[in-house]
Amino acid sequence: MADSPDIRRIRSAARIVLICPDCGQENSEIADRLGAMNSYSCRGDGCDYSFEFAAPRQDVGKGFVDACKRFYAAFYTMRGQGAR
Repeated sequence: MADSPDIRRIRSAARIVLICPDCGQENSEIADRLGAMNSYSCRGDGCDYSFEFAAPRQDVGKGFVDACKRFYAAFYTMRGQGAR
């Protein structure tokens, strides 16, 4: 077991490649730095694209509630058709 590398060190040193959907620029950054950021701006020439890593919690909760409502509405519609 002494020969096995420390997995935490490997994860922190890993490089993440983000490919910009606007300009196609490959942006490479260390995983630890990206983990501490909320957003990352593309480094392509003249590109204003920003990778967003953290969505506001209100949007996430609202999205989940909306998905539950759509599921319930679809289920209720199918159940109502079967009863007829």
